[in-house]
Amino acid sequence: MSDYSVIAAVSGALRRILWDAFQPDPVINQLVTSENVIVFRNPTETARDSANRMSLWCYRVEENEHVKNQPMLGGATAASQRVPPLALNLYYLVTPFGPSGEADHLILGKAMQALYDNGVVLLRDPVAEIAEELRIIFCRLTLEELTRIWEALREPYRLSVCYQVRVTRVESQREPGRARILDRAAALGAIGAPEVRP
Repeated sequence: MSDYSVIAAVSGALRRILWDAFQPDPVINQLVTSENVIVFRNPTETARDSANRMSLWCYRVEENEHVKNQPMLGGATAASQRVPPLALNLYYLVTPFGPSGEADHLILGKAMQALYDNGVVLLRDPVAEIAEELRIIFCRLTLEELTRIWEALREPYRLSVCYQVRVTRVESQREPGRARILDRAAALGAIGAPEVRP
């Protein structure tokens, strides 16, 4: 389980995986010259700076349906139990921004190879209290689904692929047995009663 910073940590881990694959490759490291040109902005913002070479955009976050409604964690007593974490799937749109169409193909091909070779990642950061086993899965979106994403950005379609990262767990800080109390006072009366006049 991890604290709330895990989403940022997952994005950073994906960027490190890509840069670790790009850096030693003599062809790709001429196109992607530093880790900083792999950005977390959406493709529209990424295109505004010609130095950027890849958009690694987390465009969707959803609750993992297979891990929902888990029992309380911990010991036998109520005091030692904890609320289960929020389990998330993160969706990333990976878009190359090379100086040419051929460069886009090379960058994207190397990125897909790196993410495939690192399909299971152990993400640990004791200082930030992060400990996760992540699965990086290629999403087979249809052209229509990808086009909808680009239409939402109001941009013409660019070569891009989607990856799902699961399961990311965000630890709850809620204490078991403590529900938030909402107090509301309402005046009740006869609804729809006919008005009587003398």
